[in-house]
Amino acid sequence: MAILGVAVIAGITLGIIFLVKGSGDDEGVDAATVKVWDKYESLLEENSESFPQITTDANYLANTQAEIKKTQDKVKALEEALEETAGSGRRRQGPSGTTTRDVKADELAEALAAYSSYVKKMNELFAALVGANLLDQNTVDKLNNILADLKELGDKVKTLSSAFLKNNDKVVAVKIDAPVLDFASTAAQELQKNVTAAQEAEKARLAAEKAAADAAAAAAAEAERQRQAAEAKKKKQANVSRCPVCGASDPSVWMEMRGSYKCYNCGYRQEKQ
Repeated sequence: MAILGVAVIAGITLGIIFLVKGSGDDEGVDAATVKVWDKYESLLEENSESFPQITTDANYLANTQAEIKKTQDKVKALEEALEETAGSGRRRQGPSGTTTRDVKADELAEALAAYSSYVKKMNELFAALVGANLLDQNTVDKLNNILADLKELGDKVKTLSSAFLKNNDKVVAVKIDAPVLDFASTAAQELQKNVTAAQEAEKARLAAEKAAADAAAAAAAEAERQRQAAEAKKKKQANVSRCPVCGASDPSVWMEMRGSYKCYNCGYRQEKQ
């Protein structure tokens, strides 16, 4: 009877322990999830401190892509930490449960996945800028399409992050408003400025080339005019330096006399022109 009594008491005690432990799975967001959120929020703030510029400078783009790769690695680490430590044991071992802590862990996982896609799309943008010809409309259209995708992904990150924050009193933040998620709008304006600048530079280059070509053509035309004038003068001089009839050129025979030339060899007379 004593042994049976101990067993009953032990069973009741264990039942209470498991009951409490089981109910604990639905006590809101667990500490591991909150920790991942805090790091995620800090990463968003870090990425919002300064935005990369829209440029075609190869060195700048290479450095920007290297920084984006660091962000991708950080997001991946957060995803792995969330998968390994957040939510209930059931969630970590297999299909997620329906407890609050599992739901919130899954919501944060979706937000992280969206941000991972967002950062990947940013990397695609800066890779496309390498060697980009901003005078080519197809290239500009491609860049604008990437920016449109980036804006859509940014809005998705906001929506999913807001879902995690909703009815969640375990985190300080109540709204997601990281400026980095609005990068697409800023980048679109910068891209248009760069395209306009490239077009203006090309217009100036073509105008300078035309001006140089026009000046060269004018100089060539003037040189030709002078050459022709010199040839005409030389020919004229040649014509008046000898008698056009008999060819006499001796000054004592072909002579200039009072506004005319006279040949004393053949008698030909030529008026001055």
